[in-house]
Amino acid sequence: MSETWWIAPDARQRLERHAPLDVAAWMQHGDDRVVLSTDRQSAAVRWQGDESLLVKWRATLPGRRRRTWMRASRERKEARALRRAATLGIATPQVLGVAERRERGFLLGSVVVRPYDEQAESAADAARRDPNLVLLLAGALRGWHDAGFRHGDCYPKNMLVGGAAGEPRPIGCPMATFVRAGPQLDRARLKDLGQFTAGCAALEPWGDPFTFLMAYGEEPGLPPYDELMEAVTPFYERVMERKAERERTRPEREPDGPPQPKPLGVGGPPKVRVRGLGRL
Repeated sequence: MSETWWIAPDARQRLERHAPLDVAAWMQHGDDRVVLSTDRQSAAVRWQGDESLLVKWRATLPGRRRRTWMRASRERKEARALRRAATLGIATPQVLGVAERRERGFLLGSVVVRPYDEQAESAADAARRDPNLVLLLAGALRGWHDAGFRHGDCYPKNMLVGGAAGEPRPIGCPMATFVRAGPQLDRARLKDLGQFTAGCAALEPWGDPFTFLMAYGEEPGLPPYDELMEAVTPFYERVMERKAERERTRPEREPDGPPQPKPLGVGGPPKVRVRGLGRL
């Protein structure tokens, strides 16, 4: 069993003030750790202290480990995507460290650590209070797309607003891809727009979920609104169909509600390698 940590310059001591370089230690519960969200395998946790941190961890379910052999974790992919997006001039959260624990090449657990911005919040939460924020998000998304960034999970909940950075920035993007810069209407862009439309449909008191396309298409280079909406609609409908199917089957799949993720047990310290973030 071994671990690899990829750490930003001068960040190792910042991390070790909170916990040792041990993936399992970063998954454990504590009085200073507030769980923000969970799914079957992962959790996002706010660590409070002299410096607040956002810690996202994942403990691979045993039945899914075969799929992880020699493949980068979602946490590592997201850190790669954020760093590459930053080189395109896109505002992104700072990554302090990423780690993976493996056994014979199979991923057991992973973690990514960022500073926690007290003033930042999910764009979805902010837009429920102020629907006009969606127009600001649309402009930001157009800029990301024209720079060549494709989010891959492009919902308002996967964008941050407010805080020190000011402008919207992407999060939750391990499925991100990159293409040549420009206003081309490729499939990955349309998929992002379909997901964003579905995210707008879930906001209240937001009205027509396609309205954001007017702001998105203000800059030249894309088809007019009606043509753009026609191109996005099949991708939006596919998202909504899948969402409806998940909701329909949820009682059967999760009769007692979604199971909580189980952190790795703390045992003997594994062999640890430390590398720079540039080697992600």
